[in-house]
Amino acid sequence: MVTFEVNINLMSWKTIAFLILLVLLSIFTFQNYILINIKFLHWEIIDVPLVVVLLSGLVFGFMLASIMQLPRIMKLKRELKRVVRELEDSEKIVADNDEDVNSEGISMGSDYQGGFFNDK
Repeated sequence: MVTFEVNINLMSWKTIAFLILLVLLSIFTFQNYILINIKFLHWEIIDVPLVVVLLSGLVFGFMLASIMQLPRIMKLKRELKRVVRELEDSEKIVADNDEDVNSEGISMGSDYQGGFFNDK
């Protein structure tokens, strides 16, 4: 009996979600092709498609949210660098004299009684 397996790795879920959103955006664009006039202070833009205004508002909101998060991102990066530097500068942990160290250099501690397959 021959079975066929679908390989989802060819198209990840992100790609599928992006394509679905692209199709929905295209449908929205074709259905809402309304021309509007925009006035802001002394400027006036005439006959702008509504879709362009909505999408530019979406992009502007995304950029504003990203800019608002920059200080937090910078602080977290500095903190990560500090922690990594502290770990690199710290002394190596030395096994106690009574601890049993195996051939791989791993110490299980002096109170270790055996693993899952060990009958100790």
